[in-house]
Amino acid sequence: MQIGRIIGEKLKVMSVKGQEKFDSPLRATKQIRVLLITKYQLVQESLALLIESNRDMTVSGAHTFSESAESLPDLSASDVAVVYLSAGDRLEIIADLLNKSAELRVIVIITGSDLDSQANALKLGAVGIVHKEQSPKFLTEAIRQTNAGDTWLNQVLLNKLLERGKPNGKKLVGSVSQYEPESLTTRELEVVKMIGEGLKNKKIAERMHISEATVRHHLSSIYGKVGVEDRLNLVIYAYEKGLVSLSGTTADQVRK
Repeated sequence: MQIGRIIGEKLKVMSVKGQEKFDSPLRATKQIRVLLITKYQLVQESLALLIESNRDMTVSGAHTFSESAESLPDLSASDVAVVYLSAGDRLEIIADLLNKSAELRVIVIITGSDLDSQANALKLGAVGIVHKEQSPKFLTEAIRQTNAGDTWLNQVLLNKLLERGKPNGKKLVGSVSQYEPESLTTRELEVVKMIGEGLKNKKIAERMHISEATVRHHLSSIYGKVGVEDRLNLVIYAYEKGLVSLSGTTADQVRK
């Protein structure tokens, strides 16, 4: 089932699942609070049903696009904002959200394949991009991963962004660290290279014969040594420093 097909015959099924969550005594006590932003009420309500059908998530609010940044709701009760962008929508809504709450994690649902819009969304501070043609499970997983401090980006898009930046040396996402990689240990370099391949923590752990907790420890150490804050900028850093090549990146997602 695709995100774009949530509307319709799936609504009733999702509503039933959501009600089961509400009635269950096992409902999670700590939930990810998700703010929904879109111009269409039907899309808004459909996404709300999807979010509320997951025990670890709840909808903290909904907002309809407006030209005025002042019209944004209070963001203190939200952990993640899901912004459904369609043709003509203001990308600047991402910056508006982060100006009001720097800790907010912003995920964008893209309805087209315009690479420039996706690159600009990342420049403005989005930490996740999901295409409306993808399965709803990609959105819910993106919410979990970004709330945990990670990024969610399609590897194909990352390759295109990096290739586009090669001729003029532009940094397309944030400001990549100037720290050199010499301080990284041999094991940490192995982790960086596997991150560059798009491997998840579980697969890295299996390949290195270590626990996932140890992988997370390595990543924390790597972030501190090279001066980046997340997986996406680590990949860009590794690419710019020659630690990984685009030909080696084959996985579907840069994520845990």
